Amino acid sequence: MNLGEKLKKIRTEKKLSLENLAKKTNLTRSFLSQVEKNKTSPSIGSLIKIAGSLGVNVGDLFPGEKDVGDYIVHEKARESFYIEKDKLKIELLAPRIREKKFDPMFTRFGVGGDTGRLSASGPCFCLVLQGKIELSIGGKIYILGKGDSIYLDSLLEHRWKNIGKSDVLAFVVATTPIM
Repeated sequence: MNLGEKLKKIRTEKKLSLENLAKKTNLTRSFLSQVEKNKTSPSIGSLIKIAGSLGVNVGDLFPGEKDVGDYIVHEKARESFYIEKDKLKIELLAPRIREKKFDPMFTRFGVGGDTGRLSASGPCFCLVLQGKIELSIGGKIYILGKGDSIYLDSLLEHRWKNIGKSDVLAFVVATTPIM
């Protein structure tokens, strides 16, 4: 099952029309329909809005959920997903289980990668391991490079943008589980 099919399945299980979901997310019905038909790829900001409006974690919109008894994730077995619009790859460092209170992950922003404006509930921690990223919070701009870190209340509208000439690799812990 792909992202669009999964989104439609969750939406219909919750007995929400596309029109109602569009109102809840401030996204257009047409855009949501194209996402469900896999004709367009949503940004991380759009995924956060959709998941929040459906009352699920972002990871619930992606295929498969692992019911694992093993809490070890080997490097070659990490679950990952790519958000093409943002040039963002996320690798999960913990198994995808419902009881998790936070998500540790590696994120990789391609050159020019940009999340656009987003907000989510709960704090977020980020440590830049390589590259240079611009973080905009409430109109203020911060530049983070290798070794820099930030603890952010992600309720505040913010934007991440790779402003360097190479990929940005960061260790991120989100307390509102993405997966």
